[in-house]
Amino acid sequence: MSLLFLAMFQGRAYAQRLDSIEISLRKNVAYLTDSSMLGRGAGSEQEKRAAAYLYDQLLDAGVIMLTPETGEDFYIVHNGDTLHSQNVIGIVEGYDPKLRNEYVVVGAHYDHLGTSVLKRDGKEVEQIYYGADDNASGVATLIEVARQVASQHFMFRRSVIFALFGAEELGMMGSWYFLNRSFRHTDDIVAMINLDMVGRSGRDNTMQVYTADANVEMMEIINWLSGRALSIAPKYTPTDYFPSDHRNFYQKGIPVALFTSGTHRDYHTVRDTPDKLDYSQMEKLVEYVYSMAEVLANREERIRCATQVKGNGSKDGKETVYTQATVDKRATFLHGDEGQFLNRWVYDYIKYPDSAIRNGIEGRVIAEFIVGSDGKVRDVEIVRGLDDEIDAQVVKVIMASPKWKPAILRGKEVSVRVSVPVEFKLSKSGSLKIKK
Repeated sequence: MSLLFLAMFQGRAYAQRLDSIEISLRKNVAYLTDSSMLGRGAGSEQEKRAAAYLYDQLLDAGVIMLTPETGEDFYIVHNGDTLHSQNVIGIVEGYDPKLRNEYVVVGAHYDHLGTSVLKRDGKEVEQIYYGADDNASGVATLIEVARQVASQHFMFRRSVIFALFGAEELGMMGSWYFLNRSFRHTDDIVAMINLDMVGRSGRDNTMQVYTADANVEMMEIINWLSGRALSIAPKYTPTDYFPSDHRNFYQKGIPVALFTSGTHRDYHTVRDTPDKLDYSQMEKLVEYVYSMAEVLANREERIRCATQVKGNGSKDGKETVYTQATVDKRATFLHGDEGQFLNRWVYDYIKYPDSAIRNGIEGRVIAEFIVGSDGKVRDVEIVRGLDDEIDAQVVKVIMASPKWKPAILRGKEVSVRVSVPVEFKLSKSGSLKIKK
């Protein structure tokens, strides 16, 4: 077989695989948004039907199911009524005996707003909130990621859980139930990837990934993935975007990544229909999320959560230390963010140790510290070190930092934990200002 023929054959095979993914994406979105599903309102019979359908889709994808065919039932009290909703959970087990009992969770909510009644020309008319982007798009994408992970299960050291959550529209109840009542191994979850509204595209709806806070290790993974020859490179933002199931994980101290193409004029209206989705973009996101899940599952060390939402944040345990994402106003340095701190302080005053230069040591140090309610920097800790002398330099310079402007929460100054990456490069022509 000639190399040219082989290349043509592989190209056709890749195109056929993409075609099959798009067909599956369209099929699942079409089912979830069909008028007979009446908008999949939380606690409705249609939501229950969707759960049974999605169970079959994950099973067909090769996922081991952990919940019954109709989903794991839980109760919600809403407007005085008791509603039943359900989560659909499956797993692809990792191959590493030491790491298979740690988990990467890929999640998406499958419920939507249901229906409402309005008067038109004096008559009552039922209108359906189809919820194509919110969140049939995320659900359909998750199923294809699950299919890819299951087919390549021998590539994953940790296990990957695929979670389809009910009742997200009523306060993220499905994910809350999973974390607080159903799943007993919350401490073994290393990260959560949330897919919510990933189907729109265009100038106002570029694909984005939010990590809720400046999680440096998650940022490194995203930057590394963007450097690979993947077909999509989501814009990274170290904040939160909107309330969704990832937030319950984040509040448990679990690193998160929310993928979304953002809100739009059709959000939570009857105009959120399947014909407006960009299925090609969803195909590309399948590849990206698969790759991120693989990286998270195969890292030797777990990602440290860059945040600690409440309690035990300081070393003496006498105060609450918040995160930059959970306060009303972030702590700032010279009216800027962490980047300003690096450029206006750290890189101006830190020195490259002579021994490190002689030994050709370069790389990145990740440091965490607390900016107290008084604006003072304290409790500097090296999360990922490079060299003893380099690490000592980082600690020394950060500890000598001038006061920051403290974070504000509910009108009061509070302490927050901050994480920064400090680069050490030997190139004299580099843009960084480390002295030699």
